Amino acid sequence: MTATCFSRLFTAALLLSAPFLSAQVPTIQDCLGAIPVCQEVYTESQSPTGDGNYHNEINTAISCTDGEISSIWYTFTVQENGFLGFILTPNNPNDDYDWALFDITNATCSQIKTNPNLLVSCNAAGGGNCNGITGATGGTNFDIQGAGCNNFPPSIGAGYTPFNDRVPMQAGRTYVLMVSNWTQSPNGYKIDFSPSTGLGIIDQTRPQVAAVEPPDQCGEFKIHIEFSENIQCNTIANSNFRLTGPGGPYTLTVANSVCNAGGDYAREMDLIIDPPPADLGDYLFEVVSNESDQLLDLCGNPSHVLSYNFTVDYPPYINVELGGDTSLLCVGQSLLLDATNPLATYSWQDGSTGPTYNVTTPGTYKVTVVNGCGTRTDQIQISYINQPPTVSFGPDQTLCPGQTITLDATNPFGVYQWQNGASTPTFTVNGPGVYSVQVTNACGLDTDEITVDYIEPISLELGADQVLCKGTDVTFNVTQADGLTYKWQDGSTNPIYSVTESGTYSVTVTTQCETKTDQVNITFIEDPVVELGPDQTICEGESITLDITIPGAGYNWSDGSTAPARQIDQSGEYAVTVTTACNQLTDRMRLTVIDSIHTELGRDTFICGGEVIVLDASAGTQATYQWSTGETKPTLTVREPGVYSVNVANDCQAVTDRIEVKECEVCTLFLPNGFSPNGDGINDLFKPGYECQILDYQLKIFDRWGALLFETSDIEQGWNGKKAGDLLAPGVYVWWIDYTVMENGKPRKDRITGDVALLK
Repeated sequence: MTATCFSRLFTAALLLSAPFLSAQVPTIQDCLGAIPVCQEVYTESQSPTGDGNYHNEINTAISCTDGEISSIWYTFTVQENGFLGFILTPNNPNDDYDWALFDITNATCSQIKTNPNLLVSCNAAGGGNCNGITGATGGTNFDIQGAGCNNFPPSIGAGYTPFNDRVPMQAGRTYVLMVSNWTQSPNGYKIDFSPSTGLGIIDQTRPQVAAVEPPDQCGEFKIHIEFSENIQCNTIANSNFRLTGPGGPYTLTVANSVCNAGGDYAREMDLIIDPPPADLGDYLFEVVSNESDQLLDLCGNPSHVLSYNFTVDYPPYINVELGGDTSLLCVGQSLLLDATNPLATYSWQDGSTGPTYNVTTPGTYKVTVVNGCGTRTDQIQISYINQPPTVSFGPDQTLCPGQTITLDATNPFGVYQWQNGASTPTFTVNGPGVYSVQVTNACGLDTDEITVDYIEPISLELGADQVLCKGTDVTFNVTQADGLTYKWQDGSTNPIYSVTESGTYSVTVTTQCETKTDQVNITFIEDPVVELGPDQTICEGESITLDITIPGAGYNWSDGSTAPARQIDQSGEYAVTVTTACNQLTDRMRLTVIDSIHTELGRDTFICGGEVIVLDASAGTQATYQWSTGETKPTLTVREPGVYSVNVANDCQAVTDRIEVKECEVCTLFLPNGFSPNGDGINDLFKPGYECQILDYQLKIFDRWGALLFETSDIEQGWNGKKAGDLLAPGVYVWWIDYTVMENGKPRKDRITGDVALLK
């Protein structure tokens, strides 16, 4: 919706005061949810699908349209006499839109389907040149045009053009417009009401209360009001209505089936009066508003306020309430029962006829009240109390932790006042204190109080286990409140206990409420020693464990570790400081880890004349070397081919490796200086001979002027002396070869050139 389109303020609405016919919430695709026309132009960028939550609202037998097809509804109330005109322009000019206009001033949405007289104007013309723009433009003088195009004269079943006559309208009448998307295109449309004249369909008039119906008969406890136009439900509040008069104060509660069921606006509503008015006299009813966001019509105009006076001069209500059977008396007291009502007659259980009755004895009392609204009867049972209350809680009490008691001060017809203001007949005690109550009835009062103490819960904690230096004094004191008993592991019963030897010590403390036990381990130690042992050497992959566990000690290693024992497998110095109950000790040791031997003589290789190769068997760690030549150094200088081996050893392992140093390889291509391609099977091709691995090869043949005669990259394909299938003349021809061979375990690239004689 664009900024210039209609204000779509409501998602669900009921037109007039029609009853809410379904639990479904109306949408803009339903008559009950029609969009209030509050601006001249409405733009729908995308057309909806379906026909909303209320189906089949259009009767195709009495309407020119084919029902509701992807429909949208609009509604407005005419503000002044004039002519309705509008133009509907599809966003896609090939789309076909139909529409129907209904007058529902004195009808409801549900009557559109059954009452053909509600149809005012309708156009379903389409096809041919009738698609695209449509509306009530005055382009023709017809009000009803059915389907089709160029049919003259049009009828409810046949269309002539997409344009109807403008519609004459009267102020105060309410209309709904249904727009149907016959082509079901999603493209939407724009509808413009500016061609209207004098209608005032864009509402700028403030609503007002058009009618007030105060209660005017027996048993009626409501005020019915009707506004001059629909009011938004969410702007209506109970506080917008006031009633003052005899018998008040009164509360008014808005009752409207439309708003209560989720509708968005309504014109009529009831205001329920509480309490029901029971007195004759003059009353003032007021409608109040802040004239900003309260009691707004569909276009946001606030309602005028209202003061309305009315008189109740009939018996509106019989109000007889003698009370419950709780009106209690002592002997000699009396109670006045009052059944007064306007314009009423009275009949009590003993035949007396006054509006009041004075009770002086126990029994059942009954009255019948009659006025112009009917007859009401009520009765009450009166009981007498013969004595004042009594209350006794007994002696003071001492309770265990968590225990509760209930103090009961119940007396017939008593009124109770506890020390904290509570007014119940019983009181639950869950803490220490002084508790009191005063009990009162019609005959007198009594009081009592009780002191409640609680035994403190046992607090027992011997602490964590301890490691102490021998000779340290240890004393436990578990003294609690008076009245407790103590029993240690050895049977002693004093709350104070001294410890001189290692062992487990426990105590049990008992009250009349509970028993608790705790224990602790005490260990006495002599002056300890710390010894990590001598420095050590281990092989890679091995480890040693250092364990200096001392009961109760703390440990601080040089690398931050705090464990008493640890497994180590890395070279380095390890130091520890041990703190005990007796002293602080330090020791250190060094660990050497012999690394694994890493000897690699490499792959077999080649040696050429004059070349020197150095074989390196270095182990990367301490080791001894024994070569097959007798040498004992990590390296060996080689000047001739052969097989060489070495043994590398230390305290942890021995490794042997060998390498073969081979004679130097030389790869040569052999080329003839002449060939005779005469087909005798002897020397018919020119190609090289070879005795080594050829990795890459290319042969080219040229004549004496440099012209290319032949080329190949296949060493097995020789030249047959021909060019383009023709044998060349005998003579000398130039060649060159690019090739790569494998020598001494690695590739070598070379180029050779020469000439060859072609013979007969």
